[in-house]
Amino acid sequence: MSLISRDKPKVAETHYLDNRIFTDQSIFDDERHRIFEKVWNFACHESEVAGPGDFRTVTVAGHPMIVTRDRDMKLHAMYNSCPHRGQRIARQECGTARSLQCFYHLWNFGLDGTLRQVTRPKGYEGTGFDVKDYCIPSVRVDTICGLVFVCLDSEAETLEEYLGDVAQHFRATLGTVPMEVFIYHQAVFKTNWKLWNDNNSELYHEYMHYLNRNTNLKGESFFNRTWRMYRNGHNAVTESEVAYEAGGLGSRDQHRLPGTKPNGFSLTNLFPDTVVNCRSTIIRMDRMVPLGPGATLIEWRGIGVKGEPAEVREMRERHFTEIWGPCGRNITEDQIAVETQWLAMSAGSAPYTVLAREEGGRPMDDCNLRAYYQEWARRMDREPNAPLARRAA
Repeated sequence: MSLISRDKPKVAETHYLDNRIFTDQSIFDDERHRIFEKVWNFACHESEVAGPGDFRTVTVAGHPMIVTRDRDMKLHAMYNSCPHRGQRIARQECGTARSLQCFYHLWNFGLDGTLRQVTRPKGYEGTGFDVKDYCIPSVRVDTICGLVFVCLDSEAETLEEYLGDVAQHFRATLGTVPMEVFIYHQAVFKTNWKLWNDNNSELYHEYMHYLNRNTNLKGESFFNRTWRMYRNGHNAVTESEVAYEAGGLGSRDQHRLPGTKPNGFSLTNLFPDTVVNCRSTIIRMDRMVPLGPGATLIEWRGIGVKGEPAEVREMRERHFTEIWGPCGRNITEDQIAVETQWLAMSAGSAPYTVLAREEGGRPMDDCNLRAYYQEWARRMDREPNAPLARRAA
């Protein structure tokens, strides 16, 4: 007889999760179709596809995708698979090309996905084959403040409508002057994608981080700001001042990004999987790529001002790496937290997650997580505290 109780937590039904939401394969598969195939997904920054012929490969809802910039500087997004036999076309993470060519049978495509040439075309004569019928299938692509988003659903609302008012939290910083990615790194963590998203979103775990205990939590403004919730599950917390000097990191007053305060820190979470983390002089963007219930590819981007002096760029790189990495202390601590979470949940020894903190919308309130999972429930037609069945009609 198991000693682990599955008695429900004695809090409101909106204040806890059944942890099979993180470990069940059927739920993971459903998320791909009901969430990632339906929403606008952050793909990359415009600086990664800045010039004619530039391309960037990404994965969205399990589908290999490619974002390209054509000769007229127009952006395109399409499936990264050949309509002939399904072979992956672009096999590099990024690069510059005059055209897209499948290595399997050397079919050649334009940067907009149109089929331009097939090998030995004579063999198709009289078969009804027409090159116009074999373009690479495209998907919707749009940008805001230099951020490139793609959407697989042709009937979904526009990107501007999808983001709505949450964009005000990063518009001044990302959209005022030209920006570019100056650091990119990635890693696969043995955890569910939502656990990493929750870790990014909740601020109660600031106590775990040595650096944050000695910087973020030293300033009164950290506790006086509030969460703001928006339609479609997005949320943001207002800016606070971080006591960087108290933690031995030095002031972040010089060369601040547009729209930021001296030593400021703000956080914007875009449903379902993107985080804009701004610390006065640098922006860290997280993108989560779900690989399986217990595996997540996480992409980190450091974003700064394009064309700035070398000494300023060196400062931004230092500010990014000393906290986040790839070998920064905070990321390592976060990894330990989310991977050990998933180990306990997948073993069944931690059946529930409690999201019961109420602090009037203050930073360590769980209100943003509760709102996130209500949006998850709406799109999944499942209750987060009883996720294995559909909602009752």
